[in-house]
Amino acid sequence: MSVLFSVVFLDNLGFAIVLPYLFFYVTALGGSAFLYGILLASYSLLSFIFTPIVARFSDRYGRRRILLVALAVSSFSYFVFGSAHVLWLLFVGRMLAGTTAATVPVAQAYVADVTSKEERLRYLGLLGAAAGIAFIMGPAIGGTLSYLYGYAVPSFLASALALSNLIFAYFRLPEPALFRDPEKTMISYAALVKVIKKRQMIVLLGIFFMFFVSFVFLQAALSPWLLQVFGFGSLQVGLVFFFVGGVSVFTQAVLLPMLSKKNSRLKLTLYGIGVFVVGLFVLSLVQNIAGLVVAVVLISFGFGVLYITLNTLISLNAPTEAQGGTLGIAWAIAGLAQTVAPVLAASAFAFGVSIGFNGLVFAVSALIAIITVPLVLNFKKAYKEQ
Repeated sequence: MSVLFSVVFLDNLGFAIVLPYLFFYVTALGGSAFLYGILLASYSLLSFIFTPIVARFSDRYGRRRILLVALAVSSFSYFVFGSAHVLWLLFVGRMLAGTTAATVPVAQAYVADVTSKEERLRYLGLLGAAAGIAFIMGPAIGGTLSYLYGYAVPSFLASALALSNLIFAYFRLPEPALFRDPEKTMISYAALVKVIKKRQMIVLLGIFFMFFVSFVFLQAALSPWLLQVFGFGSLQVGLVFFFVGGVSVFTQAVLLPMLSKKNSRLKLTLYGIGVFVVGLFVLSLVQNIAGLVVAVVLISFGFGVLYITLNTLISLNAPTEAQGGTLGIAWAIAGLAQTVAPVLAASAFAFGVSIGFNGLVFAVSALIAIITVPLVLNFKKAYKEQ
């Protein structure tokens, strides 16, 4: 399991390195805030299309094999991204990267393959913490390198990390024992659709979708908002992401296992929504650094709890032979949210600035997150406590 955590860490480190300067890279090549939103949406559109397909292949052909292919494509995509001197090459790089987004659900399915239901929340939390550590280090590295050397150097570093990760995984990552017997991993598309059409799964995927719409509003607007309100550049934005990652890692690796001993997964989901929403409302009104710190702590804690508990509930409601396919569809739905939300978030941000309410986009994000509460209560009422 430690090898899988290392693979996830390196994969997310490469992804996180480019986050702080994406907005600034677009504007440096003559793009606008709206075009920045389109760039984010292009990544998510390809993720939406390819994630369920790739994750479904992992049910059939094995987790390890699919992870290796995804890492190879990821390395090439970052190289193209770093080589961009015109906007269309930025789009090519990000869209290629979007085709490899299935590494997340495939890694989660790997965890499901080798853990019991009782252990799953804990190990998915540790997997999330590995990604979180990457999000601590990645933005700080990307922000610093882009500030000192421009945007190509951190992009090429991300490419090199993906390539080294491919080599490491090839020699050290074993295939789960489940895939030694192909008959156990064969599930038809019709059977997978039957799993997805179950009422409890529809409700869970609805919650997952709305949560990600809310989160992507935050993610897409944070960099331009920090520039607008505090005058932050790529270096300072990277440090904010560094702080977000630190709180998320602490939540997933330390707090969540402790809280799960006395609270059900559904209660934890409701707690996570509550804290996440409060944090977003606070952020919408922030005018100083102290308020920013408070808002980021609340948002990061809520996100850390929701991310793990929702993925755990989806995994627990899917049969063994459909883990990859089901988690892949969940992440495709997240990709759909990430396709639609950045453009809407960019528009909401621009409108908020025009009327003198810079934080309007975060208030909208909070209202979207509130919509998930009746869905969680519906799931809790209609089905046995998970």
